[in-house]
Amino acid sequence: MKNIDRRDIHIFARNSSLSQKATQQSLEEEVYQHKKNWDDFFRFSLLILGLGFLCLGIIFFFAYNWQDLHKFVKMGIIQGLLLAAVSLTLFLKTNETIKNIILTATAMLVGVLFAVFGQVYQTGANAYDFFLAWTIFIAIWTIISKFPPLWILFIALINTTFLLYFQQVAADWSWIFAFSLLTIGNH
Repeated sequence: MKNIDRRDIHIFARNSSLSQKATQQSLEEEVYQHKKNWDDFFRFSLLILGLGFLCLGIIFFFAYNWQDLHKFVKMGIIQGLLLAAVSLTLFLKTNETIKNIILTATAMLVGVLFAVFGQVYQTGANAYDFFLAWTIFIAIWTIISKFPPLWILFIALINTTFLLYFQQVAADWSWIFAFSLLTIGNH
């Protein structure tokens, strides 16, 4: 039988002469997660949480020390972090999932780079320009890695770019037209 769940095992145990030990063994084999799965879940969850806090820490570092840092130091710090993260992704000999998680954090750092660039040089660009650049710069990573969380970030950036473009440039479009395009694009 395929796709046996807890309910099926309990029905079978109730209506047959299956012993308590055999029922428990069936539950452990077919329903309960193995210890390795739980170990992987916690290891990846803590890695994701740690990298997320690292990205947030970098953002708060820039926000807190903005006035005290020279513009070349600001750009240098974020570029150095990006270079280190990309190097880790390329040269680290570890699980592919861990590399993809690091790549997703690196994609977030690309956004920090564009935010710092926009604040340092006051380019006068619309906000959608920075989100569009962020989307374009991580597109190759997203396509090559085929990692679902990175795809979620990529799609969120596309949607954000579109909405900001609609608000800042295409203000003459109707809301119905814009959200219809957004719905069709996300379908």
